[in-house]
Amino acid sequence: MKKVFVLSLLLIITAAVFAVTLDFYCLAWQPAAVDKIYDLVDIWNMENPDIQVNIIWGTWESSDQYLLTSFQGGNAPDVFHTDAEKFREYGMMGYAAPLNSYVTDDMIGDIPAHIFEDCYDFTGNLYGIPWCQETQVIFYNKDIFEENGIRLPLDRMISWEELLDIAEKVTKRDANDNVTTWGILAPLMERFHWTLIAQKDGTILTKDSNHKWKVEINEGAREAIEFYLSLITEHQVMPRDVISIDYTSLMQGFINGKYAMVTFGCWNRRFLLQNKGFNWGMLLVKNEDNRINASDPQAFGISKLSKHKDEAFAFIEFMTNTENSAEISYSDYLFPVRESSLEDPRFSSPENEWDIAKAWLQYSDNVKPGMPGFYSFEWKLFVPNLEKVILGNMSLDTALKDTVTEGNKMLKKLGLQ
Repeated sequence: MKKVFVLSLLLIITAAVFAVTLDFYCLAWQPAAVDKIYDLVDIWNMENPDIQVNIIWGTWESSDQYLLTSFQGGNAPDVFHTDAEKFREYGMMGYAAPLNSYVTDDMIGDIPAHIFEDCYDFTGNLYGIPWCQETQVIFYNKDIFEENGIRLPLDRMISWEELLDIAEKVTKRDANDNVTTWGILAPLMERFHWTLIAQKDGTILTKDSNHKWKVEINEGAREAIEFYLSLITEHQVMPRDVISIDYTSLMQGFINGKYAMVTFGCWNRRFLLQNKGFNWGMLLVKNEDNRINASDPQAFGISKLSKHKDEAFAFIEFMTNTENSAEISYSDYLFPVRESSLEDPRFSSPENEWDIAKAWLQYSDNVKPGMPGFYSFEWKLFVPNLEKVILGNMSLDTALKDTVTEGNKMLKKLGLQ
């Protein structure tokens, strides 16, 4: 008996000494989602004593800087979590490991192809495994709508013209003509303008058959941008806060009646539910039959520097299986990308409008162009030019011309032309 105990102890010690440790960089932040990640990692570590996972918690605001620094410094996490669209860029930069030899038939058959797209480069290399997604919605204050006699269609989908009409009705001013309630707030960071561009079949960044990019703004894109900016400059139903609004101020303003409508991901329901008694709902806009709506899928990938890629992918497979995808996504007020996970009845429940948000998933897609270096183009040139129009320092014509001219210079410097 004593020998058996000693042998068992030796085996445990040996397993601990020779165990592989994986660093897992995770961006989950909502309390229930964080707890679920902890629970699943604990289960993995108990069931896999020879492959232990260590969580490194990150923030969305600093994730790009952290990952690039860790990749370049040679100390990158084995497994990392971020927006699906970033995996193509990290892969093409040589930081993310190709997963073509790892991805399973089950994943390919269960996850829609258009969601996988962001994780592929232009030669067919796969760098990430998608696992959750959102529907970007317009949250509205039901009490303000009722006070103004506004009725929405059963599917809660309205046209651009109807959106403007509603925004004008709910925008209120005091005796001194100061706005007390704005019709809508759609921050530039939430990219509602990209949804409008997509609904007009607009193009700003185009790619030819040789994967060369250029800035080319068509009429549809111009109309969409003009409509978005007119909400601020012409109709004055949206404040200039679109430029620099922060999340806390935006949500507090919405709850306090400063904004009758705000654009945000459907995950924001969790925050609104904390405010007992606040009466909110969700709606979407459409352009005739074009109902495409912004979505930002998230994914898991493996660092090219990882010495334990097989073990890392086994962990990703565990985290993204049908059951665990559903558990994490539901805790995060998001939706899993797996069709099998979406069959979970919780995602079809009328409670907290899960059923409505799920019905809109069929229209959700990443509306941003899949160009490497997109964020540099957007935040260093495109958005600053829109801001100049908003502030009255530049006409829309001049802003768009400058975006084309300077944008193509930028793309050339980035090696995209």
